[in-house]
Amino acid sequence: MQFEEKIKQEVPQDDSTDIAEKMILYTEIKKRKPQIVVEIGTHRGLTTLYMAHALWENGKGMIHTCDPNPEWYQEGNFCKFEEFKDIIKFHLIKGKDLPKDIAPIDFLFIDGFHEKEFVLEELRELMPRLSENAVVYFHDTLGSNVSCDPLGAAKEFGLEVEIINTKNGMAIYEHNKNFSDNTDNSSRGATSNEGESVKPGVQRVRVASGSKRIRKTRSKRSI
Repeated sequence: MQFEEKIKQEVPQDDSTDIAEKMILYTEIKKRKPQIVVEIGTHRGLTTLYMAHALWENGKGMIHTCDPNPEWYQEGNFCKFEEFKDIIKFHLIKGKDLPKDIAPIDFLFIDGFHEKEFVLEELRELMPRLSENAVVYFHDTLGSNVSCDPLGAAKEFGLEVEIINTKNGMAIYEHNKNFSDNTDNSSRGATSNEGESVKPGVQRVRVASGSKRIRKTRSKRSI
């Protein structure tokens, strides 16, 4: 895809998501056509740009991405992509501090501080804002260090997720989906322009008992 080549030329390629993981997010947004996307953990904005390109191709939607660290030159990187000026909104804050009028959230990507306490803070603040058919993707579920525990946060919050076997580990929570013990394993994926097959296996697991009840928002949309 031509947009991949432009991203490689304009933005340093040193983030933690590999091409397969970026293409999963791109493909899911293309398919689901969300109106409001929220990303926790912008870093240099590489994953942001993949998701923004999917929204641009969809012809609708906006992504709010947040990171408290300005040293990655996020807004400078985004300015190189004129076509996304009305699609990407960068917030120099932590995920838990995202403005409350950003709702309802259709697609949430959690890839900020991976310690359980930080992920729980984000879940407590953002889960009540999810739209009825929203999805939440967690990154680094394999844990780049011993303190990483996004799955522990999902379990403590009472969420059931699918584990996606990628290089760094991902998981998906679908807000309006009932899990079945008899459901066959499936796969999610796409193919990059480099010809790399992006079809990580998906292991459907019941991570939590589902004890926590999430109030679904039906507020007016805001971008």
